[in-house]
Amino acid sequence: MQISPDSDYRPPASGPVPYTNTSTSTNADLQSDYDNEIKEFHFHLYWFQNNKASHESAVKLRDRILELVRQGFFQVVPLKNGINTSPRGPHPIGSYEVWCAREDFARCYSWFVLNRGPHSVLIHPLTREELADHSSRATWLGTPVPLDFTGLSPHLDHTPSQYPELGLGYNAKK
Repeated sequence: MQISPDSDYRPPASGPVPYTNTSTSTNADLQSDYDNEIKEFHFHLYWFQNNKASHESAVKLRDRILELVRQGFFQVVPLKNGINTSPRGPHPIGSYEVWCAREDFARCYSWFVLNRGPHSVLIHPLTREELADHSSRATWLGTPVPLDFTGLSPHLDHTPSQYPELGLGYNAKK
């Protein structure tokens, strides 16, 4: 559509549209939103397990994470079983996970953004929908690594709460 300079056409007004609250939500709706909030996450750092420099770099980052936990910088938990030097679950190459409760999410995310180096990092929530958590709800720092979703459940019977002894995430006092 062409508009001549002589026409009476005026573009729609720009700027903020006044907000009109038409919500009919209740306190019960608000409580439901709080109850359904994601409270725990995994950060998976990847490296090429047959590449010595890549493996050493990943281990060095894990050691730094453990040191920062000891110093109280954040309360995150690197996988208790150490590192995966071969494919494990949906992860096709060398990897390790770092569990993070929502209470430390911003600090953990910031640290990985600034320190991941050449490694890709998968960040996903922990909910009852394991398949969606690793796919449509996941985000990446760096180049995404293709995952094998065949062993993941679309719906678990319970929310996968980890490390209850910390009193964080799904185990935080309300």
